[in-house]
Amino acid sequence: MGVALTTYEVMDERAKMLGVLLDVFTEAKAPHCLIGGLAVGYHSRPRATVDVDFLISKRHSRRVASTIEERGYVITKHQGMMRVYPPGADSDQAEAIADLVEWEANPTLREASRATEDAVVLGHPVRVVQRGALVALKFQAAVSQTRRIEDRYIDVGDIGRIMRTKFDAEDRALALRIAECMHPGARDELAQMMDDLGNNRPVKI
Repeated sequence: MGVALTTYEVMDERAKMLGVLLDVFTEAKAPHCLIGGLAVGYHSRPRATVDVDFLISKRHSRRVASTIEERGYVITKHQGMMRVYPPGADSDQAEAIADLVEWEANPTLREASRATEDAVVLGHPVRVVQRGALVALKFQAAVSQTRRIEDRYIDVGDIGRIMRTKFDAEDRALALRIAECMHPGARDELAQMMDDLGNNRPVKI
């Protein structure tokens, strides 16, 4: 029988993993920036998240992987990214505790990696993508046909949470500029989504 962790326990585990990864990046001299659920929590309000997500440089990914493995963690490598699992975990059974995505994997990630700011997340100083860049990344995930529909709706909800907390004209302009790197028409689709969320209208994905 599994054991359900409380939100505080989950976030404590994420804080520990964040610290481990930041130490790894320092040792590997690897540039990086925080994305995903922890970035959403920083820009809006904290929420429990399964893993810690970073953008990293492809040039440093091999060194990052070996440094993580030296600490006993399990790594699986995929196209443009790697997943990190607890020490001794079976990657076929366990959930990943970190996703490290190469920002060279697509133009959207590359542009987002250029829009970062200093932050303190779960007690750790870290570089995090700016609000507009995070909205663009969440939009790209929300419209991805390869993601499960329930995960895509979480991405839409994350955009709404960010926008409700603080989202100005500069943030909007950045999100739309990065969306131009996506598929044709993505800029207009994101603009419509942001307008719908801002006016509490249903959103189609």
